[in-house]
Amino acid sequence: MKNEEKVAGGAAAVAMFALGAVISYFLWPVAAPAVAMMKAPGAAGFLISRAAFLANPGHYFFLLRTAGAAAAVAAFAV
Repeated sequence: MKNEEKVAGGAAAVAMFALGAVISYFLWPVAAPAVAMMKAPGAAGFLISRAAFLANPGHYFFLLRTAGAAAAVAAFAV
């Protein structure tokens, strides 16, 4: 009798996990905020976060001039 209860409990746990995985798969695009990206100005096709750039474009261009494109893109990556 106890063994049957353990099997039933395990099957219920697997079913709940599967249901949670299916729900997460379909609701993830709704729950996760989309990050808008843009081409990094002066950095040969790299992508940076649009929100980070718009928050402080002067800092991006300062890094671009002083430290180079790789450092500026790394600072404004997602």
